[in-house]
Amino acid sequence: MFFLLQYKYGAGPALQVEALEQPGIPDSPKPNTLYLHKGKQHLVTLSVPGGKLLFLGDPLFPKTRQMPNLTLPENGKIDLDVLFREIKGHYCWFYLHPEGFCCGTSFGAIYPVYYHNEGGQTSICSAAFTLAELTQARPHNKRNLLERILFNYPFFNSTWWHDIQLLDAHRYLRLGASGARVAGDFEISNYFGSPEDHSTKSLSRLTGLFDTELRRFFPEEPFGISFTGGFDGRTLVAGAINADRQFFTYSFGRPDSTDVSMPAAQAARIGINYEPILLDQAYVGNESLRSAHAFMRLTEYNGNFGRPHYHYAAQALASKTNYIFTGNFGSELFRALHIPGVMMSEALIRIFAAADDSWKDFLRQKTRSVNPGFFDEELESLLADISKYLEKMKDWEPNHRFYYFVFNEIFRKYFGPELVMQSHYLNNRTPFLNLQFFQELNRTKWSGVHARLFEKVKSKRMKGQMFYATFIRNANAGMYHLKTNKGYSPADVLEKTRLPLLFSRVLLHKYIRNKEIDDNSVHAFFGQYRPALAEHLNVESVSPFMHGFLHPAGPERAGEAGLDQYIKMFSIAAGWDAAGKAELVSLIR
Repeated sequence: MFFLLQYKYGAGPALQVEALEQPGIPDSPKPNTLYLHKGKQHLVTLSVPGGKLLFLGDPLFPKTRQMPNLTLPENGKIDLDVLFREIKGHYCWFYLHPEGFCCGTSFGAIYPVYYHNEGGQTSICSAAFTLAELTQARPHNKRNLLERILFNYPFFNSTWWHDIQLLDAHRYLRLGASGARVAGDFEISNYFGSPEDHSTKSLSRLTGLFDTELRRFFPEEPFGISFTGGFDGRTLVAGAINADRQFFTYSFGRPDSTDVSMPAAQAARIGINYEPILLDQAYVGNESLRSAHAFMRLTEYNGNFGRPHYHYAAQALASKTNYIFTGNFGSELFRALHIPGVMMSEALIRIFAAADDSWKDFLRQKTRSVNPGFFDEELESLLADISKYLEKMKDWEPNHRFYYFVFNEIFRKYFGPELVMQSHYLNNRTPFLNLQFFQELNRTKWSGVHARLFEKVKSKRMKGQMFYATFIRNANAGMYHLKTNKGYSPADVLEKTRLPLLFSRVLLHKYIRNKEIDDNSVHAFFGQYRPALAEHLNVESVSPFMHGFLHPAGPERAGEAGLDQYIKMFSIAAGWDAAGKAELVSLIR
């Protein structure tokens, strides 16, 4: 999917809509024309009071398609609470009315909207590189670079370019004769609620609601479900079996990974179709480099070189179906996040865990260890903006402050690039990212929102698995006793008489069994193709402090533990370099 609009304020022509045969800048683009290319997604047009509402992506409507009024009495204002409840899925929406135009995204803001303001005109686009080419935006935004280094993705709404902004999550752009502004008053914190029901009886109500909501996500045609060794994917499998839908299951990994061997054996046992996507040596040698470059281009360098297998899998799955289902966002709803990694950096943990301003000293030390003096101006502005961001939440519970960031930023900036890439090939439906279910979950003790911030006690972090286990027991008894790759089954979690067995299996898995290494062949790929990735970069365009990471001898000195850091810096360097290359836009198309 792709969209582009150059909106002139004031006396510009009336807004028109035109279809594009291919994504990208059309020949002789016209002002006040919304160009759309649906690609593998859908374009739905609805008449609403005062205008027309368009949905581009994979919107899920009520079966009757009769919706409540989304617009409030003030023309052009959209009720996002109603929109997010009624129309699920991942999409962008456009409201055309006599006084102007509005544009926004679905709940979670997974699909991005980029915009550029200049000279009485606002340009919006789904692709930042296309917008940069159209507007001749200035590349190499050092503030954006600093945020990526500290947090693995931008903390705020900056991009690789000084003049292009990412639209805020759960907001929309409102364009009219007087100009452009960011509008909307939806607040995810209004849905945090409190654990009104502390009993296990609430699990029955929650699983019933999720089953009802899950059925709204199933398409009429056959689809694929990610079936790994974990809980969230097999919950979706159990729900699809219970709903008597036509589907196949899949997972990817090395042939000896439990994310492949376990679902293969269990699918055969319960009689469902399973199709592995093997990340073996043939994949590393023949496909991984091509997929790595494609993944980076199609995510506009918001992804990283650690995920080439996602592109490889998307292409393979697209030959079989138009829809896949994944457990994305599920675990994050139930468990307390606690381990630093690519999703949640140590710098981010320091910001939300500190009871004082000690996080500022940490960010200063971290920044200066990267390059003394290079980011001085950008660092101080970042510290000021984060302080302002935290100030509005100063009276909130610590975990509520963090989950506000999770829903508004982490979901779209960590998971988002993966789903954006997949949208070039198929539709990824993620039933756990569902406002109605989120609200009901937060009325119980099972929600991660009500956990202690960065909880490390495993028994307390496992409480979300009670939901999965209850759902699987009710939906498909055959899956209830199947072990997960954590060493225990849903039955072990749910039945009190099996608690000793659960604890023994947890200990066995943690301390005795060997930890799997390189399940997705990421280290094998990077070890083999690091020189080729370095040669692809224009080192002269990359900031000098990155040169050490790009040096041929660098990763060998780092050892296995430091390889993730090298992958991160290679990815950032590639984006920094690509943003300055005008010719890259043609590659993204």
